[in-house]
Amino acid sequence: MPERSVLRKAIWALGLTQIIGYGTLYYSFSILAPAMAGEFGLTEGWVFGALSASLFAGSVFAPTAGRWADRFGAGRIMTVGSVAAAVALALCAVAPDRVTFVLALLAMELASSFVLYSAAFVAIVQIGVPRPQRSITHLTLIAGFASTLFWPLTSALHAHLTWREVYLLFAALNLGLCLPIHAWLMRLSRRHATARSQEREPIPEAGAPLDPWRGRAVFLLMLAGFATEGFVLSAILIHMVPLTAALGLGT
Repeated sequence: MPERSVLRKAIWALGLTQIIGYGTLYYSFSILAPAMAGEFGLTEGWVFGALSASLFAGSVFAPTAGRWADRFGAGRIMTVGSVAAAVALALCAVAPDRVTFVLALLAMELASSFVLYSAAFVAIVQIGVPRPQRSITHLTLIAGFASTLFWPLTSALHAHLTWREVYLLFAALNLGLCLPIHAWLMRLSRRHATARSQEREPIPEAGAPLDPWRGRAVFLLMLAGFATEGFVLSAILIHMVPLTAALGLGT
C-alpha cells in the first residue's frame, strides 16, 4: 500500500482533475452557449438541447465505462479520458458547422464518463486508500468548487477570447495537468494491485441471502431517486448563470 502522504496527495490531485474536468466539460458551457448559438445561427434553447442529448448519451455509456474501469484500471481509463476530453474540446473549438459542433459535444460528454466522478471513485479504491468512503466524501467536497472557480474564470477568459479560443485553452489544460496526474494514478494503482496479489486476503464470510424481489425494488427506488435528483440539479446548475443574470445579479 502506498504511504499515507502519497495517498493524501493523490486525493488532492484527483480533486484538481475533477475541478478541471467538470469546469471545462460542463460548467463552462452555460457561459459560452450564447456565443455558440450566435455564431451557428441557432437559438440558445437548441444549443442547450444538444448538450442535454449529449449528456443523455454519456449516461447511457457510463456503465460501459465503469466496466472498463474495473477491467483495465480506473487510472488507465482516466489517462485515456484526458486525451479524449482534450481532443473533443479541440474538435468543438474548430467545428465548422452545426453537425460537427453537435458531434463534438457528444464526444465531450462521452469522454466525461472516463474522467469524472464515476471513474475517480473507482480510482480511489484501486490505489489502496484504507478508508475509501471517507476519501470519496473529501473528493466530492473538493470537486464542488468546480462551478465556483470555472464560472468566473470562463467569464473572465471570454471577455478577452472567443469561445473557440477558450475551448482550445481548456483542451490544453486537460492535456497539461489532468493527463500527467491520471498517468501517475495509473502507476499507483498498478503498484497496489501487485502488492495485493502477493498477499493472502481472508475470504469474507457470506451474509444472509437477500430477497431478490425486495433487493430489486430497493435498487429501482434508489435509482429513481438518484435520477430525479440528478435531473433537477443538472437543470438548475447549467442555467444558474443565465438565471442570476436575468435577476440582475452578477452583471
